[in-house]
Amino acid sequence: MSENQEATPFVAPELDELAGLFPGYEFEGLIACGGMGAVYAAIQRSLDREVAIKILPREFGNDESFRAGFETEAKAMARLNHPNLIGVYDFGDVNGMLYIIMEYVPGQSLFHSAHGTAIDPGETVRLISGICGGLAHAHQHGIIHRDIKPANILLDLHAEPKIGDFGLARPVENKAGEGEEIFGTPHYTAPEVVNNPQNVDHRADIFSVGVMLHELLTGRLPADDPRTPSAIIQCDPRFDVVVRRATDPNPANRYANAAEISEELRKIATSPGPRLLQTAAARPAKVARPAGRSLPAPQPFHPHPSVPVRKSSPLPVILIVLLLAGVGGFIVLHKSKPVDPAPPADTTTTDVPDVAPAPSPVPDKPVAPPVNTHDDDTADSGDTPDQPVVDSTMNDNEEQADPDPGDHEEEEVALKPIFDVDGFLSRAKRIMTSSAEEIAGKRDQALEANLTSFKNDAAREIKEMSFKQARDEANDAVAAAVSDWRRMNGRIPPGVPKDIAGVRNIETVQRNYFDRQALIDEAFSTGMNELGEKYQLGIRLQIDRLDAAEDPDAVTLLQQEIDRAKKSPRYFIGIVLPDEKEIEEEEFIGIVDDVDDEDEEGEEDDE
Repeated sequence: MSENQEATPFVAPELDELAGLFPGYEFEGLIACGGMGAVYAAIQRSLDREVAIKILPREFGNDESFRAGFETEAKAMARLNHPNLIGVYDFGDVNGMLYIIMEYVPGQSLFHSAHGTAIDPGETVRLISGICGGLAHAHQHGIIHRDIKPANILLDLHAEPKIGDFGLARPVENKAGEGEEIFGTPHYTAPEVVNNPQNVDHRADIFSVGVMLHELLTGRLPADDPRTPSAIIQCDPRFDVVVRRATDPNPANRYANAAEISEELRKIATSPGPRLLQTAAARPAKVARPAGRSLPAPQPFHPHPSVPVRKSSPLPVILIVLLLAGVGGFIVLHKSKPVDPAPPADTTTTDVPDVAPAPSPVPDKPVAPPVNTHDDDTADSGDTPDQPVVDSTMNDNEEQADPDPGDHEEEEVALKPIFDVDGFLSRAKRIMTSSAEEIAGKRDQALEANLTSFKNDAAREIKEMSFKQARDEANDAVAAAVSDWRRMNGRIPPGVPKDIAGVRNIETVQRNYFDRQALIDEAFSTGMNELGEKYQLGIRLQIDRLDAAEDPDAVTLLQQEIDRAKKSPRYFIGIVLPDEKEIEEEEFIGIVDDVDDEDEEGEEDDE
């Protein structure tokens, strides 16, 4: 998308406007709004069904590449039908705006419900088994998620997990475009997604599930505490085996499919081991829990005071995991055999006689953080706190004026994001660098070919010169000039150097290849500008996933990076091609000045 398209901030359409555009739906209110669109709660009149409708900014509808990817992914997601996946009902274009109609899930994300808390092993088995069931279904239909994390798992009012935010998903037959691999979340992302993005398959999701299993059991990410779960919370050591295999750096050593993880967890939950598990439903109400807490009873979201709701049936404004949030730019698994399904895991373990089962586990104190309904957010961050401090001036290669003395102290305060901004940007730049080097390599090859063609054409003109001594001197001069130009990135100067000025028709030859060089540079600039826009878009998508109220510093730092990249194309080139040297015209002055001096002297003689 062009920069002038991006300049206009997205404004969520008013409910009255949407009512005229969607006559088959009764809009209840705005759920959330961000730079990548707005999500509304609505009632589908024909089926009296609650739905969530996401509206995308018009500039996305104007991008043909985006539209094609959006349609392909929406169709792929609509084919999925599983209780642990958020469903897609319809999609289309209205008044120049792309939209998608999704299942409405009244509940919080797993991140909000369990973040930083060690969950009871039996409850963990139930949750992970449900997630694996949804993933297995998606994998069988050729879809990988590629951003599995607690923020993308919604818990409905029965505490059943539902996977959302398939904005990173893509059908197996589709390949990701340049730079689209920057999406995903550090700590949950499999190594091959970064190191070998063209060969990613469904086992990348297996890795993320393993990280989540460790986090739910211990309340900590493996990156923050690499010890085994049993060493951290004294749980059944068989969990260690599952986590270790699921998160193996080599995809070939992981579980072949998500159903295998469910089966392993079922065995742990239903067979005696070093530590006996009980599910939340089977546990006596007052039995002490040696490891972990149960999830709090699911709570619906309460509407934002400024959001209008229908009087006859108040609909709470929820935190919804957005589907198809981005341009869909993600690397997808190769064509492969469908993953064979496995029976759903049975998480019931041992019956406890004479004790009525608890219908829903409720902890002594709620552990869910306050619900955020800030209009600038469309998804949770899902990333852990206590990340390294990221300075607000990081990655800024541009010269900056000294701040006013009165503001200096404020400028020096380091922001402390929860989200790993530094890791996200480093990974994004590393992937962008790979694409940028390819663009620069093609440019360099074209410049070398252009220089060689110039030398050959000059040689043909020299052959037409009458005297052998003059021809020999001209050939030597052209060879020396070309050698000098190669040291200047293979560039032909704008004027004819003095040493070759006597070559027959050299001005015409030089001007021809200088013009060709300009076209090569233009192609390079176009490619880098497009790559820079993808870089900015990827960061905007991440901002849209973050909770601005809970992690404002992360949003600030990411927005600063967007502003730097947008303000100066040379900044983006500098971070992805640090060795790139921009040849200024002044560097050719020493080569062409003598020619200019001679021309001026000739003009004076004529006078």
